[in-house]
Amino acid sequence: MDYIEMGKNIKKIRKNRKLTQEQLAEQIDVSSVYISQIETGARKASLETVYNISLALRVTIDELVNSNKSITDTKSIAIERLLHNRTIKEINALEKFLEILTDFR
Repeated sequence: MDYIEMGKNIKKIRKNRKLTQEQLAEQIDVSSVYISQIETGARKASLETVYNISLALRVTIDELVNSNKSITDTKSIAIERLLHNRTIKEINALEKFLEILTDFR
């Protein structure tokens, strides 16, 4: 496992979620220094810590360690999961809802 790449990926996802290192650290009950060390690859995270980070960031462990996936890919996969087993009518309604929602920005 490439801990430097995993750390970079954690940092990208954390920033995408608009979380500081301190906020992520608080959520998983570790120090912000430890989060910084994980993100830079200076320290290796235990499996338990990686699991807790994945829960806090709402991604799979694979999405944290697999540096080949971009944040966009990760979001696309999450959206696909949400839409799985939905009817065409439900998908169309969700699409219209999203169009309305994005018009407010």
